[in-house]
Amino acid sequence: MFLGLDLGTTNVKAVVADADGNVLARGAAPVGVRHVGTAGVEQDIEEIWSAAVGAVGRAAGAVGGARVRAVGVSSQGGALQLRGADGRPVGPVISWMDGRGAPCDRELTERFGSRWFAEHVGHGQSGIAVGQLLRLRQEAPEMLGRAVRIGFVGDAIVERLCGRAAHDATSLSIGLLYNPWLGRAEPDLLDELGVEDGQLPDLLPADAQAGALVHEAADQLGLPRGIPVSPAVHDQYASALGCGAVQAGDVMFGAGTAWVLLAASDRLIAPVVPRAFVCAHLVEGLYGQMLSLVNGGSSVAWAARLMGVEPAGTDELDSLVEDAAPGAGGVRFRPLLAPQGGAGLPPGTRGALSGLRLRHGRAHVLRAVVEGLACELARHLRFLTDAGVPLGRLVMCGGAAASRTTPQIVADVAGAPVACCSESDTSAFGAAVLARGLGEPGRPLADIARDTAPDARPVEPGANAALYAELAGQYAASLAADSGAGP
Repeated sequence: MFLGLDLGTTNVKAVVADADGNVLARGAAPVGVRHVGTAGVEQDIEEIWSAAVGAVGRAAGAVGGARVRAVGVSSQGGALQLRGADGRPVGPVISWMDGRGAPCDRELTERFGSRWFAEHVGHGQSGIAVGQLLRLRQEAPEMLGRAVRIGFVGDAIVERLCGRAAHDATSLSIGLLYNPWLGRAEPDLLDELGVEDGQLPDLLPADAQAGALVHEAADQLGLPRGIPVSPAVHDQYASALGCGAVQAGDVMFGAGTAWVLLAASDRLIAPVVPRAFVCAHLVEGLYGQMLSLVNGGSSVAWAARLMGVEPAGTDELDSLVEDAAPGAGGVRFRPLLAPQGGAGLPPGTRGALSGLRLRHGRAHVLRAVVEGLACELARHLRFLTDAGVPLGRLVMCGGAAASRTTPQIVADVAGAPVACCSESDTSAFGAAVLARGLGEPGRPLADIARDTAPDARPVEPGANAALYAELAGQYAASLAADSGAGP
């Protein structure tokens, strides 16, 4: 049996799977988030470790932890944790959601230029760990002495597991410190930050062993001492591994609170838009382009609250969406509700709900929201195809993958088949796939992922595909007209 640990932002999850990919047990524990002032967001690494102990204990305890043969680790990306030479935390976890470094990021992006960042870290602007380190250098320089080790939540937990702080390229990349063309930390950026390469966690291939489970951690978790532990990997890439999106042309579509695309390519391509993240994939020989729609399930939840149907389960929302005909009776929605607006659009471009008439009801609004999200998804897919990134399978995971209506609307709007993954915890399951890989050194991760991939429900474009293709064109044209870019 193999254990996958996923260190999410608000929940830590663990799954135990067998060699055939059958999930035998699950465990989960919540993690708190602390808001500091108007922009700060922090967490406590001790609470995260306690949640990991609880989640693993529940999962392993249900099947007999002594039978677990390896541990894989997936983690939220970019959550900064400074540590001393003794491994003890220096200050709190600075969440990837923390906005206090934004002024430093803006200044550095203006000084270096968007093109420099795209060419050196695979993303078109400074952000995540970079601005936070610059901020700390200004506000609390004593926290960044040469003896301080600079890492993230994932490698901090890996260190507690096996005594070695280690992560892979996807983890360093989401912190915007990794150069995918060099295959290592970006040296010029480290110089700018006053950081030495040796202060960072060990950078390993995803399928390498970071170390063996130390006695103290094994006893706390209820696992055998000395079993292999993986380096920490970014949770979106672990999710791609967990749903079997592991060959060039596969596009994993995470339909959670934020809809996220991760497209796999067999060549390294510059970011298709400045807000895309480019990195080497967990699978050797592949590269990823990651794009976030920012909104997603959050838009549906907002609409449900607006319509007075919250809390509503998937079946209830599906029934409401089905009560409105395709096209939502002329109601249109732009899912640009976050402050940063949409990728490739002028700053300040806002969301909109338009076309409302007295005859419209909540079903029309909810269907329009799902259709608008699908149109925005199709716009992001065009960023990929326009840049030469191959598109083959669209693999959908997350809460909306279980919906009757959303995958069909997505398939119709995108004009492409959608495979709906049956596994609900794909990041934790992907970490279990990593763990199995530790037990089969030399065997490609892609082969293991394909062997263990969960069942996927196929959804083909249907009778409404032509109508939705027209709607998607109208959506793109309206955005272009509002931005002054033309159709």
